[in-house]
Amino acid sequence: MRIGFFGGSFDPPHICHAMVCLYVLEMTDVEKILWVPCVDHPFAKTAASFDHRLAMSRLAASALTPRVEVSDIESTLPLPSYTINTVETLYCRIPDARISVILGSDITDELDRWTRIEDLRRLANFIVVPRGGFPAPMGDLGIALPRLSSTAIREALQEGRSVETVVTRDVLDYINQHRLYRKE
Repeated sequence: MRIGFFGGSFDPPHICHAMVCLYVLEMTDVEKILWVPCVDHPFAKTAASFDHRLAMSRLAASALTPRVEVSDIESTLPLPSYTINTVETLYCRIPDARISVILGSDITDELDRWTRIEDLRRLANFIVVPRGGFPAPMGDLGIALPRLSSTAIREALQEGRSVETVVTRDVLDYINQHRLYRKE
């Protein structure tokens, strides 16, 4: 099985995360995507609790099931959450898998900071999804997903601005119900 590993903070997950999944499923040979919120970001980013981010990710990905599965796999692994550890664990659990790591073109400059990046490159292919304002991957035809970030969404929520057009209704309801990303 050809599996796409889509990891990140997802703090909060937004419409472009779902668009990345749809893009990869329709434009590559990936059959299924594992959307994997990290438990403890290796670059020490602060985030909402893992449980909140996992629940919001499940809501954000619900329209894409069964081809997209939100996984809590990193909650069973040592901290911090390193992609290489997760991919190695996935190969142990699904030995016949062929795994591709999905990332946006905004992340490619960070790859040299990733733990055991050369091992990861040997184990998995990389699918780089074009993001507006960042260098496009080889062969790009000028298509890029919007330049939207979870950071900008959190800032908008803290300032009381609407995010209705960038997070799903279910995710926004969850954020409001749990009073996430608000200045208290």
